[in-house]
Amino acid sequence: MLELLECKRCFVLALSRSSGFATAAIRVGFDSVQPSADVITRLMHRPDWQGSGLFAVDATDALVTELLGREADEAGHALAGRLPAGDELDLVFLAGWRSLPLAAAEIVCVLRAAGVIWATTKGVTQSRNKNLSLDALLQELAFPAFCVDHRLRVLESNDAGRQMLLEKNPVRLDRGALAGPNSLVNNLLRHALRDTIASRSGRGWANTIIPLSTDHRTFAFAWIGAAPAERHLDRLLVVIPQLDPAAGAKRIATAFGLPWAEERIVKRILGGEPPWRIGQRLDLTEATVRTYIKRIMLKLGINRQIEFFLLYILTFSPFVERCRDQLLPDEMPIPGSCMKPERFRHEEA
Repeated sequence: MLELLECKRCFVLALSRSSGFATAAIRVGFDSVQPSADVITRLMHRPDWQGSGLFAVDATDALVTELLGREADEAGHALAGRLPAGDELDLVFLAGWRSLPLAAAEIVCVLRAAGVIWATTKGVTQSRNKNLSLDALLQELAFPAFCVDHRLRVLESNDAGRQMLLEKNPVRLDRGALAGPNSLVNNLLRHALRDTIASRSGRGWANTIIPLSTDHRTFAFAWIGAAPAERHLDRLLVVIPQLDPAAGAKRIATAFGLPWAEERIVKRILGGEPPWRIGQRLDLTEATVRTYIKRIMLKLGINRQIEFFLLYILTFSPFVERCRDQLLPDEMPIPGSCMKPERFRHEEA
C-alpha cells in the first residue's frame, strides 16, 4: 500500500466492532518513538473516522501529524480511513506523506485496490473470502493475469489476459500452455514455477519476477506467485503489469535522489525513446541527452540502459520483497544481454 500511495509511513489498527478496542497495531516506516495512546484514542473517536471509506487529510490536522510524525521538509498530504476486514473487525488506516493530494476518483481506485490487496493477503482465512473463486480474483486485477498449473497450462484468465493471448504478445498459448517469445523466456517461466511450487509446499510465499522481453519499445515482465486458494495448492498466478513510465521514473528518482531534470530523462527512457527523440522532446541536443544518461547510470550503479527496466521492476512489486540476486536464477542471463544479477552494478570500462 505504501508503494501504491507513494508514502513513507503507515499506521494500521485492527479495531473490534463489538468492543471498540484495538486488537492489533502495525506501524511501518516509523522510528522507535511510539505514538501516545491518548492521540490514538482521540483520533479513533472523531466523527469523520466512524464511517467506512478512505478520505484525504493534510498536515494542518494536528492529531494526524502527531501520530504519523513529520519532518520539516516532508510533503503534507496523507490518506486515512476505515476498511471492513471481516465480520468483527475494521482496519483503521493512516498513511503519509504525499507530495500531492489524491483526487476523489483516485481515492475510489485506491479503496478498490486496498480491498483486493487485503483479500489476496488474507486468502481464505476471512469468511468473506471462503468462497472467493480464482476467477473472481482474476477479474479484480486490472493487469493481464492467468491462473496456471505446474505445467503452465492456463486454467483461467481475466479479460485483459485473454486479449493479450489473442495478440500473442508478449505471451501466447502453446498447446494450452503459457509460452513466451523464445525458449530462454520459457525456461525462466518453468524455473519460476518450480521455485514457487517448492515454496508453497512449505507454506511459504516466494514470488519471482522475470523479463518477457528486452525490447525498449515493448518491454514486459511477469510476476509469478502462489494463488491464494487453499483448495488449489498447485495453482499459480502469472501477472503481467503494463509499464507506466511516469510512475516508474518517479519511484526511481525518489529511491536514488535524482533531480527533476534527470527524472524526466528516465521517464523518456522507460517510454522507449532513443536519445535523439528525447532531445527533440526536451529541446536538448542528442549529445546533452547522452551526457545526462551516463550521469544517471553512474548514480544508479548500472551500465546498460536495459537495467533501467530492472530498476523499474525492483522498485515496484506486489509481492514479498526479495534480494536483488534472486531476481533471476543465477545461471540464466537476461534475454538479449549478457548481464547476470551479480553484475547489477556500475562497472568502469
